[in-house]
Amino acid sequence: METGIAGKSIVVVGASAGIGRESALAFARSGAKVMAVGRREDKLRELAAEADLLWCAADITVNGEPQRLIAEAVNAFGGIDILLNVAASSPMVAIADVSTEVFLGVFASNVVAPSEVCKAALPHLNENAYVGFVSSETVGRPRHGMVPYGASKAALEEMVNGWRVENPTLRFSTIRVGATIGTDFGRDFGAEEISRFLEEWIRGGHLAAEMMNPLEVGVELAELVAVAYMHPTVGLTDFALRPPGPLATMG
Repeated sequence: METGIAGKSIVVVGASAGIGRESALAFARSGAKVMAVGRREDKLRELAAEADLLWCAADITVNGEPQRLIAEAVNAFGGIDILLNVAASSPMVAIADVSTEVFLGVFASNVVAPSEVCKAALPHLNENAYVGFVSSETVGRPRHGMVPYGASKAALEEMVNGWRVENPTLRFSTIRVGATIGTDFGRDFGAEEISRFLEEWIRGGHLAAEMMNPLEVGVELAELVAVAYMHPTVGLTDFALRPPGPLATMG
């Protein structure tokens, strides 16, 4: 990836697997100074074996962990040029069946925790810094079994708008990502839930015939974020990565 971010300091939250992992790799291979953050130390060690980057095992939903990971990044880099949050929790459950505990947990993972990371990073963002938050194409297009998740991502997007309003000298962006196969997104999905809701997704026109893969999405995400960072007089506030081509059919 030829970008111009060589030497820049980048923190990727949610880099244990999937899109976050591939983005962290792409940044590192472009010569950036990268800290990959995730919950699974073993996966982060494997990632560090593939590229020259630092890692920090942290669960950002735990009190004090957002502050700790940012402190480690600042200790290593001195400041942060790009902060990218890819981490999310994604249970598949009908809204009528979701427990209060799960509902609150989704919002804690997908809204509160990313905001806490941003808050911790705020005093350490370098001039012209860029902060990106990965959202979902389910925002505004609710589908069976994904309402708690989609609602949390809608709240995330409004939270990003708030960060932008309250900090007009900094750049905040929302990136909506569509259906991608081979990520950890569906780690909380069970076979019963998938079979229950898949037909409804197709019937509602919510499922692409071909899904994206995390390698290509991660690399393109890193490229777009790099371009956004390199042009500080232009605010790239919202963009989407979606599968091209037709929708899936019942045939």
